[in-house]
Amino acid sequence: MAKKADPVVAVLNELRAAELAAIVQYMRHHYLVTGADGMPLAGEFKSVSIEEMKHAETLAERIDFLGGDPTTKPGPIMGTATALKAMATDDLATEDKAVADYKVAIKVAEKAGDVTTRRMLEDILADEEGHQDTFGTMLGK
Repeated sequence: MAKKADPVVAVLNELRAAELAAIVQYMRHHYLVTGADGMPLAGEFKSVSIEEMKHAETLAERIDFLGGDPTTKPGPIMGTATALKAMATDDLATEDKAVADYKVAIKVAEKAGDVTTRRMLEDILADEEGHQDTFGTMLGK
């Protein structure tokens, strides 16, 4: 099964690296957010980060099941903002990229005939779209 799963494992590891980076980025924002406008949102950054942790773990379990080696290296962090609006802008951009990446990964799983992975990715995609809404709402969108 590992031969057939190679493109699937590769895309899952790319997603996992992005999730690991998002965890770091969002937790950093949770720690840094201050002020009357920001403090009520600190929990949102933390909550989304914890959801990303769950995604990273789900991806790792699937990669392992498919005979791959789950990456432990985060991808690039998309933002280094310290102001609330800039943080939310960076995080929305991160989620926009995640949504696009998950849609590509779903196609890779479909092409490989891996229905289980496709369904797993669709579930995570739904969460990522919810994160888009969270950060969009912070920005008043």
